[in-house]
Amino acid sequence: MTISLLDNLKIRYRRFRIASSLHRIDTLGALHRAWAYVHATVLPGDYYEFGVYKGNSLINSWLSHQYFRRRLERSDQLPFNRTGTVARFLARTPTFYGFDTFNGMPDNSEGEDTLAPGSFQSSIAHVTRRCAIADLRHPTVRLIPGLFAETKEQIGPHQAAIVHIDCDLYGATVDALDAIAPRLTQGTVLLFDDYNLFRADKQRGERRALAEFIRKTGLNLEPWFAYGPAAQAFLCHQ
Repeated sequence: MTISLLDNLKIRYRRFRIASSLHRIDTLGALHRAWAYVHATVLPGDYYEFGVYKGNSLINSWLSHQYFRRRLERSDQLPFNRTGTVARFLARTPTFYGFDTFNGMPDNSEGEDTLAPGSFQSSIAHVTRRCAIADLRHPTVRLIPGLFAETKEQIGPHQAAIVHIDCDLYGATVDALDAIAPRLTQGTVLLFDDYNLFRADKQRGERRALAEFIRKTGLNLEPWFAYGPAAQAFLCHQ
């Protein structure tokens, strides 16, 4: 799959316009707001995404991170020194992890046409090329193919600043939460892109998986804001 000229131009345009994302109510806006919060609170940690598809949200997350990092590094109007917590925060660039089968939706029994096995298929090569247009390259970005239950050992060693779960399915969300659980910390942002899918049925999809995860772990998640057609952001308390 090649990168079209239009696709190339769209990514370059997003680089130019990323600052305008804060008041959007879609995924781009949610990611931008999450990175604004991470930099305002100097929350160290990596970015974890479960469900990459063509890499749009991965790319936009990187662009938002870069935007707020430059503001924190360069602004001489902020009334504090870049020592202590700020210096430690700026000393490390987060790693951007992208977990996906890269073969489309796995087999499932959700019974929805839009989630049929094989839907949303892309490839690591295609996502890698798209990321490179935004200057997001290895080792800053790490794309990890396979079912989440099979790749959980490839979760990075550092805590999570932002976790973006965009995998639709109940089973996949269970596995994603199980994989990321050891990396959740006070203040971690969790974005669930399909939280209200299945007509907000509490017995299906991401809603069910998250409720079961909370009961099992005792984790305290505070609803933060809704975004997009069916999405919800949370803040983690420990």
